[in-house]
Amino acid sequence: MAESLCRRMLVLVAAASVAASLFVMGFTPASAQPSMSTRGIDATTLMRSQTASAAPAPGQHGYWLVGSDGGVFSFGSSQFYGSVADMHLQSPVVGITPTADRRGYWLVGSDGGVFSFGDANFYGSIPGLGIAPDDSPMHPSLNAPIVGMVPSHDGHGYFLVANDGGVFAFGDAKFEGSCPGIGGCLGGGIAVVMTDGSGNGYWAVSYTGDVHAFGDATNYGGPASYLPYATVVRSADRTASGNGYWVLFSDGEIYSYGDAVYLGSPFGQIEFSNPTSAIFATSDGGGYWVTTFNGAVYAYGDAPYYGGMSADQLNGLIVAATGW
Repeated sequence: MAESLCRRMLVLVAAASVAASLFVMGFTPASAQPSMSTRGIDATTLMRSQTASAAPAPGQHGYWLVGSDGGVFSFGSSQFYGSVADMHLQSPVVGITPTADRRGYWLVGSDGGVFSFGDANFYGSIPGLGIAPDDSPMHPSLNAPIVGMVPSHDGHGYFLVANDGGVFAFGDAKFEGSCPGIGGCLGGGIAVVMTDGSGNGYWAVSYTGDVHAFGDATNYGGPASYLPYATVVRSADRTASGNGYWVLFSDGEIYSYGDAVYLGSPFGQIEFSNPTSAIFATSDGGGYWVTTFNGAVYAYGDAPYYGGMSADQLNGLIVAATGW
């Protein structure tokens, strides 16, 4: 298991206030067309890369970091396909997800707006369905902000997950349940969602480390089962087989479950003012990277270090990252 059970006792901060509006149970819309509204959220072809690049060769690695302002930073074999850094966004960017061949990626905002770049296809978004952000006086609106996005099993769709555990499935992503649909989930709000290896299930991980399994996903455990107090969960990533996962806390501690192997962590090097933001594994599962809000990157196992953004002046916090 990962590191010592002696953890700093921090007060769990509520992730976001819940707006009383649409009852977000999670659903799969039959179709959703992009809108070029002033929200600037569904402009999926507006900033597509004009240059086609070859897929990275086997054995090569790379990663992307994304800022809350929509800036995208590429390292190693990853290519830059565009960003929304020069657009006026309705809501901050909260996630980045690569396509299966790594020749494109999606960005997602906290209002559920989706931006597609490279060979990433647009399958729909929350604003495209006419649903306003959680803090909007308009109706219908989200009950809670979107906190993350993951692709479907074959990459022809994706899931968006809200802080209350509401799950939205687009394209061929299969909706298998949500926290509101089971009366709520423990853990002070959902921090991250991961799909399993079959394409018929996923996990939702709360800020306190409670793991909730849906569909055929197996619950391999979580830190909340034996830790009454914890720093907040910032990220999680599944293994290549889908039979395990790593859970990352804001102080840098990492816990491994199932067939996930613990390879080290930056615990003890993370400052309270610069918490972690993401964990993501190499394509062979032999390593992983950890990032922080200021763009620092820590590499473990066979994950190569290609650099970070901690020495640069950023316009937004590095809130998410992904790679292979």
